[in-house]
Amino acid sequence: MVDSLMKILQIGDIHCNLMFLKKLSKLEVNPDILAVHGDVECNGDIIDYLERISRRIIFVPGNMDDVYISKLYSERGYNIDGEVRKISSYYFCGIGGISPVTSIQSLRIKLEKIKQEIIGSLVILSHHPPRTMKTDLALGKIHAGLREINYLIKEYKPLLVMHGHIHEARGYEHLGETLVVNAGPLKKGYYALIELPGKKVELKQIRL
Repeated sequence: MVDSLMKILQIGDIHCNLMFLKKLSKLEVNPDILAVHGDVECNGDIIDYLERISRRIIFVPGNMDDVYISKLYSERGYNIDGEVRKISSYYFCGIGGISPVTSIQSLRIKLEKIKQEIIGSLVILSHHPPRTMKTDLALGKIHAGLREINYLIKEYKPLLVMHGHIHEARGYEHLGETLVVNAGPLKKGYYALIELPGKKVELKQIRL
């Protein structure tokens, strides 16, 4: 079990609306990590604004992000789709929205090799949600979570799963001991601040 304090700023579902990202880049949030759960949908100066928030960024593409965007973040060293990356005392792994099942298959191979090392220190950044009670609830009544992510959670027991995709289901809950956070879409000003290892969550909104 790790005891290193880490402050994570989670954003995503920007959908090329940079107004709130620009405002966020001017706030003194000072996270240890900026976690971007995909659906940025544009390139160009968006990365410059992200880097103003933090130089330590992890990213997974959303289902609306094309191959070029995914490649752009890979070139900067930010894309962790299908990868496991150790940052401080934590292991971060990514599940992108383009081909999540393929990403999960890749992660299983890598996680199995370090299964003992990641106990109590694993964090998942996913575009799609797992199947939950409320953070995967589309249109207020349809559960859109992927059970494949639940199987991964059951097997490796991560501290935290961060996701987006379901804009209307902003919130957080627990699956067993795992904290699940849907930060909501930044295109509407929503973001989340998460503190580990204490699993403290603050759901925030930028006001115009």
